[in-house]
Amino acid sequence: MEQSRFFLKKKWEAYLKYPSHTLFLDIETEGLSKEKNEITIIGIFKKGCYYPFINGFNLEKALNFLISTPIWVTFGGENFDLPFIKQKFPFLQTPYVHLDLYHLSKEVGLKGGLKKVEKLLGIERETEGLNGYDAVKLWDKWQKEKNKEALRKLILYNKEDVINLKKILDLLILKIKRGGRI
Repeated sequence: MEQSRFFLKKKWEAYLKYPSHTLFLDIETEGLSKEKNEITIIGIFKKGCYYPFINGFNLEKALNFLISTPIWVTFGGENFDLPFIKQKFPFLQTPYVHLDLYHLSKEVGLKGGLKKVEKLLGIERETEGLNGYDAVKLWDKWQKEKNKEALRKLILYNKEDVINLKKILDLLILKIKRGGRI
């Protein structure tokens, strides 16, 4: 356990030392199976800007960020985002540093998924109440009906996910520096 804490600390220290070499990443998908379901959106937040990469429009352009940015921050990405991305882009190397906030939040005593951790930290959303299954339904509505409002809401949901990753990381680091665990 001490070894994993050591590596978590080194990862968030890399973010603090090289913030311009860090991206915050979240994907939306058609479902939970990386073999059967496609990525619908790759959302990236880097240097204060959000970039949505949408299946059928510009999904492959996400590679420019993924290839050129050595530090990736996700929430649960070890088990979800990265396997989907590896399935879509098998030639893509894993990042030099991958900081999964699921593990870091557990280390400071915050348990649960992204939305629960946001609530525990007092982070609010415009898309309050939406979840991953809603994201699947919004994509389906966009695909079947070309409903622009569904796509707009899905993009906003993803945007809040990735922007909130930075907020969470900054708050967790503050908590650790003030005497939280690790």
